[in-house]
Amino acid sequence: MQHCKQCGAQSEADQRFCYNCGARLEPTYAPPAPSAPTIPVPPPQAPLQYGGQHQPHQHQQYGQPQPHVIPNSTLAIASIVSGILAWTILPLLGALAAIIAGHMARSEIRNAGGNLSGDGLAVFGLVLGYAQMALMVLFFCFFLFVFVVALV
Repeated sequence: MQHCKQCGAQSEADQRFCYNCGARLEPTYAPPAPSAPTIPVPPPQAPLQYGGQHQPHQHQQYGQPQPHVIPNSTLAIASIVSGILAWTILPLLGALAAIIAGHMARSEIRNAGGNLSGDGLAVFGLVLGYAQMALMVLFFCFFLFVFVVALV
């Protein structure tokens, strides 16, 4: 057992940092005598604390904060995939799905309070869906016009 010099809490003998306050614990073993000149390496820093709570040891090098990754909205991904499908093999269904999923994704992202990303994916899915719908309406009007002119 080791005692923390900062807060007095007891820690296991193989721990490097105090579980209570995060302070570096002194090793209980004597380091081997150096046989060759060594390059001085700065000691690792104490684990970072987020929101006042101690985070457990993660697979990272000490002193390098891990980036906070915000996941993409599933609906945003569905919107862009449907938009791509609208331009390849499912023109009507893909466009409708891209438009519906895109609007739902943007609403979900706004209501998530910064915990979801993917607004650009949703917007791009909306653009693909609306562009495909506009193109289909133009083709329908063109063929309707050609059909009416052919009857007259």
